[in-house]
Amino acid sequence: MKRPPSMTSANAAIVGAGPAGLGMARVLRDLTVPDVRVLERDWVGASFRRWPAGMRFISPSFPGNAFGLTDLNAISYDSSPAYALKREHPSGAEYATYLDQACEVFGLRVETGIEVTALVPNGEQIDLITNAGTIRARFVIWAAGQFQYPELEPFEGAAHGVHASRVRQWKDHPGDQVVVIGGSESGIDAAIGLARAGKAFTVLSRDAPWADDAQSDPSLTLAPVTRDRLPATCKQLPIDLVGDADVLGLEKANGSVHVLAADGRSWTSVAVPVLATGFAGSTRLIADWFDWNESGRPILTEQDESTRLPGLFLVGPEVQHRQHLFCFIYKFRQRFAVVARAIAGRLGMETEALEAYRANGMYLDDLSCCDAANCFC
Repeated sequence: MKRPPSMTSANAAIVGAGPAGLGMARVLRDLTVPDVRVLERDWVGASFRRWPAGMRFISPSFPGNAFGLTDLNAISYDSSPAYALKREHPSGAEYATYLDQACEVFGLRVETGIEVTALVPNGEQIDLITNAGTIRARFVIWAAGQFQYPELEPFEGAAHGVHASRVRQWKDHPGDQVVVIGGSESGIDAAIGLARAGKAFTVLSRDAPWADDAQSDPSLTLAPVTRDRLPATCKQLPIDLVGDADVLGLEKANGSVHVLAADGRSWTSVAVPVLATGFAGSTRLIADWFDWNESGRPILTEQDESTRLPGLFLVGPEVQHRQHLFCFIYKFRQRFAVVARAIAGRLGMETEALEAYRANGMYLDDLSCCDAANCFC
């Protein structure tokens, strides 16, 4: 007879041990919320450990905590990757080291090797179906991130290319001339990595973010550090930045890949094209428990809770309210306290400890500071 799966419980189960999950766990710890479990299918900071070797943070780290200026890449107001790593723009592997240190210093309970495959409502609680049995939680905080879930089929024939997140070393990418599809941060980062490896490239983008001076939000345009690197790269090798190419698909013929655009233009690449086409996001794993807006993003309450499943909260780069994106750490960490306050309030607990987060600029519960064009949160 097959033994029934084990059943355990938690007040709050956090899915994901990256900056969103660990930062959320830290706030709940400060509120003394009991029985909080962080569930991670791989290891702490797994997404960052998978970054291409040359990839760096575009948001700068600076240890200004003593002056009330939290490091942009910190998960808490009293820690600093810049101070811990002695780096302003850390690599993924370096940042994972900072997350490891945060777990140890903050005493966070992380359980690795736990893969959540489904969520099932159970009265006022939620059952998390995992490879290690069922975990019944009053609250679930989804913090599984994006990087491990690339958009692999953005158009027909995408299998003839390789997603940028799957390239470990740009110098190992075959060919001396490479077509990069996508001109946002990951596309330009890929192009710069290829150039440093001595490869020429063509960047095909639906628009031209490298030429857009109208936006000041790095969620919508290239960050200053990227703009600063691009001109020097353009002087090294012959390159082509095409800012009006709406790519419809890839076709392979006679050993080459043909990139087809909506207006009839095409580009031929002997090397495998690089797809900088973004990420599908981990919420697609539990898509049935969210309503979705026209942009394909999950719709949330003002407390970042699912509109379909009470008790399911979202933190991390997929959070969006109105037209405001929270896809950088310094943005989405400001929502940790919003979620924590909602959970602690339903448990009948005091929330005064959150004032420290407000005082240190890490608590945003009023979106009136943002307008439709720019987000200064």
